[in-house]
Amino acid sequence: MGLLSWIFYMIVAFIFFLILLVLDHKYKLTKLEKIVVSIFLLLFVAGMMKRFLFSHTEQIFFIYVFIFFIDLIYHSYFLERDFFDREEKNVLYYCMLIFIGFFINQEFINRVDQVFLVGEDYRLITWFLMFLFFYNFIKSRGVLQKKENTSSISISREMVLEQFVKLKDRYYDDCHPDEKELSNVLLSIMIFENQRRGKFLRRIDNLLFRLNGENKKLGIMQVESKHFITDQESIEIVYKKLEKLYKKDTNTKKKVKVEEVIEKYCGEDSKSVLKIFDIIRKF
Repeated sequence: MGLLSWIFYMIVAFIFFLILLVLDHKYKLTKLEKIVVSIFLLLFVAGMMKRFLFSHTEQIFFIYVFIFFIDLIYHSYFLERDFFDREEKNVLYYCMLIFIGFFINQEFINRVDQVFLVGEDYRLITWFLMFLFFYNFIKSRGVLQKKENTSSISISREMVLEQFVKLKDRYYDDCHPDEKELSNVLLSIMIFENQRRGKFLRRIDNLLFRLNGENKKLGIMQVESKHFITDQESIEIVYKKLEKLYKKDTNTKKKVKVEEVIEKYCGEDSKSVLKIFDIIRKF
């Protein structure tokens, strides 16, 4: 790859950076949205190059590397901000962008004669759009509503006890074992949430949260948070909420019934959590 290609990549990188800067200023793009826009721009340029027989696309992902250095200079000298600030996650963003760009470059752009869509692609897209239309049509008419409302995780004694032993051993100190009844409520909710959204899906949630920073339910207890929280932190947050619901009434001097605590905290999921709690209580 000659000097001309490097110069071309640097010019395109500067144009990409300006486009992203304008879009971010106007629409406040998340980092995930910036990645998608960057991929679109890369594919567009690669498609134009292939269409006009300018075949120097072997290392076109280097455009993203040049954008990284341009943004570093922009942050340091124009914004006078620390580019490597952990809260902004700039390094993680560019690592992911460059990796995705490299993968697309090697596995897609360099393996095809044309990057732009051809007749066969349009046929697949047409079918996809048709299925998407009918799905949205059926969903908007409430055909799937009954199924969605009645769907629930499968709760069996074997599953509950297996999860109870595993999770209690893993998070023993976090579950406040001295408060046995409240600890069992905490574990019941934990088992329910862990079955509904397993560890793998929670890892994806964590990754997406680090990219776009939007409010999301995080941790094994699925607590909605504006900041990243660990499983242990989510357990502590829920425990404090349960403890507040469970505290003694100032008038009657009696603790609130555990069933009422579960109903107040879990809402429409309370029946499932109560079923899990009953299995644990009898264990």
